[in-house]
Amino acid sequence: MTLTSLLYVLATTTTMATTVMASMAVTTPFVQPSGCTSAVELTTITTSVRGTPTTITVLASDAAAPGFSSCQPSGWNSGAKDDDLFTFSPAVCPQDWTYYEMSTSKQYSTAFCCASGFTFRAAGYALPTSALSPACGRPFSAGETTITAPLASRTDADATGIFTEGTIVHRAWHVTWEESDTATMSPSLPPLTSAKYLGVWEPGQAVLDGEFDHHNGDNSGVRGWSSVLYFAMIGVPLIGVTILAVGVGSGNVELTAK
Repeated sequence: MTLTSLLYVLATTTTMATTVMASMAVTTPFVQPSGCTSAVELTTITTSVRGTPTTITVLASDAAAPGFSSCQPSGWNSGAKDDDLFTFSPAVCPQDWTYYEMSTSKQYSTAFCCASGFTFRAAGYALPTSALSPACGRPFSAGETTITAPLASRTDADATGIFTEGTIVHRAWHVTWEESDTATMSPSLPPLTSAKYLGVWEPGQAVLDGEFDHHNGDNSGVRGWSSVLYFAMIGVPLIGVTILAVGVGSGNVELTAK
């Protein structure tokens, strides 16, 4: 099985008003330029799973990789703080990503974005710093494929490890927009009212009148992660990366750091 995904980072603990002022517009779905290479590293963390200390292998992006900025949308780091990374307004999610926690206030609508196959705000995952939360994640099962990546703890620049199972993590985008912005944005976003909350929304998905209203109960369709994948992660913020699928016939994936 091959694996192709985009991994990004976003810290989103600012207020909505501050986010809008610090953000750049992305009114059509961002697609990473061709030629961008992988920039990831392997690390392990120890956390508690159902009361039992458990070590989990995590594949994270490498913020220090050369050429990283040229593979990101303009303005991805325009803010003064980690909290401002990957915040955009008016904006839509990147191509083929999923919208999470769509809601509106008196002034703005807001959503978080995760790459296809990743889940947002996994219950039980402890991220100890605002620079690492909220995050999107994907469980990576034994036998799925093999990934070679540099070790986060390496003293030798060429030291690598083999990733066969664990968790792949990326930071969500945070997008906001005003109702008047939607005329110039693509794809068309569902109309939101103060009573409506969409836990999960895919572009093109129809939203009927009254559907996902708060008074209808918890029908937002939020998906969660398995409790076996609890993790707490520290270190540098995760930044974008493409996992390049190679050796399609064998299903192997090798990540090459630049």
